[in-house]
Amino acid sequence: MTGREREALLESLLLEEPDLTFTSRGDPDPRLLRLVDFLARQAARECYAEEVQMMKRRRKRTS
Repeated sequence: MTGREREALLESLLLEEPDLTFTSRGDPDPRLLRLVDFLARQAARECYAEEVQMMKRRRKRTS
């Protein structure tokens, strides 16, 4: 996690602001969007790392 990502996550968790709002229509809460973006990036990094590890294991078996 980079410093900028950590700061973004901490900003999204500030308790001074009202609770996140979950609405089916209209403008979603920007903090919720930042949290979703952060979690999606983290999941993508983990998935990519796992794919790289799988490729390395396959290469070792065929060598």
